[in-house]
Amino acid sequence: MSSFRIKGGQRLKGEIVPQGAKNEALQILCAVLLTSEPVTVHNIPDIVDVNKLIELLGDLGCKVEKLDKQSYRFTAAAINIKHLETDSYRKK
Repeated sequence: MSSFRIKGGQRLKGEIVPQGAKNEALQILCAVLLTSEPVTVHNIPDIVDVNKLIELLGDLGCKVEKLDKQSYRFTAAAINIKHLETDSYRKK
């Protein structure tokens, strides 16, 4: 594991861009269901698990807009959880 050694006397400054991670992305994507307001999420990894959850959010009635390669806007104003009881959901 990498580490940083910091000697005092100087302020730290700069930026880092965290890598999109599947487990964090899945949790954040589920959280978009907690509000009817639009939520924009950046740095979403393009992997099967994440893409399936995005598809499921759309099937539940969440409006999904792909903004660019790794950014989406979700609006969960009209969620229909009855979709989870349908044959089309069970077959996926």
